[in-house]
Amino acid sequence: MIRQQNNVFIDPENCGSSVGYYINVSEYENKEHKVTYSLLASVVLGDCSHRIDWSFGNEDLEKVDAAINMLQEFRKKYIETEKTVAKLNK
Repeated sequence: MIRQQNNVFIDPENCGSSVGYYINVSEYENKEHKVTYSLLASVVLGDCSHRIDWSFGNEDLEKVDAAINMLQEFRKKYIETEKTVAKLNK
């Protein structure tokens, strides 16, 4: 069995908000002694008492890419809007 995990606290002073992942590869052997493997992976978002455990199967990388793209878009829009608000407050 292979197990990997990592976690980062993004707001440790405020309830310990965090983002992390878990990846597990399990090995199975059938009656004919043929070995197969399965992949189970999840991304975990936590904030105070809330937790989202987003599970993925073998063919869900498009979902990860979509989430990353949305976070990158949010970052860009946030920076643009922050500059606009700073100009308005002058």
